[in-house]
Amino acid sequence: MPAMLQPHIEHGTTAGPQPALRLLSWNGLLAMGDGLAVRTGWAGQDRSASWLLSARPSAVPGARRMTAVRLAAWGLREQAENADLLVGALVADALRHATAKIRLSLWAEDDLLRCEIEDDRPTLAFVASCRKAAQRGHNPLLARLACCWGVAGKAVWFELVTGERSCEHA
Repeated sequence: MPAMLQPHIEHGTTAGPQPALRLLSWNGLLAMGDGLAVRTGWAGQDRSASWLLSARPSAVPGARRMTAVRLAAWGLREQAENADLLVGALVADALRHATAKIRLSLWAEDDLLRCEIEDDRPTLAFVASCRKAAQRGHNPLLARLACCWGVAGKAVWFELVTGERSCEHA
């Protein structure tokens, strides 16, 4: 066992509780790496980003963390709270249908922030569930917070206004 994982022993007793060894999930490592890339400038000046998340519960906080870091880097802190809520809700919904991967993509251009979330299943179950929820009025976050939203192929998307543009449905 490596020395740093062995308990510290003084005079035959352990020296208090040892901190628990915490392993990061793939999604946690991805979020941490992306945050480091943004802070060090390795992420480039692109106003677009896309990540492939593991379809595990850790995808939700990982997606939210990466969204917050990118929006801060892009100077879009005003949209961060709404984007955080929407990304978290849609990634959680995609988890119910995905088998292995979920793609999260962000773009900021023309006074709009666009987010797309897509699962990896060959069927349109995730998209169909979002459509049904919208028809029944059960997607209040999207209806209330997003400027517009919809379905394109296998992806569910939403947009938030980032500049002077007005939101048509507000």
